[in-house]
Amino acid sequence: VSRNAPKDPYQHVVLATQFYRPRDFAAQITLSEGGMWGLIRMLVGLFRERPEGKYVIMRDPNKAIMRVYGVPPDTFESDVEDDDEEEEEDDDDEE
Repeated sequence: VSRNAPKDPYQHVVLATQFYRPRDFAAQITLSEGGMWGLIRMLVGLFRERPEGKYVIMRDPNKAIMRVYGVPPDTFESDVEDDDEEEEEDDDDEE
């Protein structure tokens, strides 16, 4: 993730994503596969207790703390999705 402009702390873009098989990822971060699934189970239980919405999970880099923040529903909505919808509407108008 990176800022769109260096001085704008609110607009960000996703630079890349990567896929790992669970067993390979667990080995890479020296976590047992059972411990990894236990963490997922804990997170699912945590979010079941919270009201429906969007959340961000952040790990504190200097402490063994994970924080959960509620964010507004329209957070992380991409402008690309809006552009795609506009292009589809323009295509329909041409026909």
